[in-house]
Amino acid sequence: MSVKLIIVEWILEVLRAVSIYFLNRQARIKAEIYSIENEELDMRTISPIIRGGIIHDEKVLAMRRGLCSSCEHYTESNRCSLCKCFMQTKTNFSWSSCPIGKWGIYKATDGLTTTS
Repeated sequence: MSVKLIIVEWILEVLRAVSIYFLNRQARIKAEIYSIENEELDMRTISPIIRGGIIHDEKVLAMRRGLCSSCEHYTESNRCSLCKCFMQTKTNFSWSSCPIGKWGIYKATDGLTTTS
């Protein structure tokens, strides 16, 4: 393999990783805007990117919300004072995690919540 080919492959891999990062960031921003504008999640109007990452396991949701509501960083406005997220919405998303590690990213394939 030539050096030029290796450099081109590396650049393509970096561009792929950056684009994935920005797509995830865009989905999180849309979710935050949606949570501010709407009190409930309506699956008919929510973006497909966001819809695919919503947790439907009530036990996981109850565990996350319970940990948040008893946390010292949970504010009266239902927000986390560390990450500034609306916790009633953030706890619904599989890619979210607690900034201090009380709960982590949810993987639907094995049904476990892990920290990352």
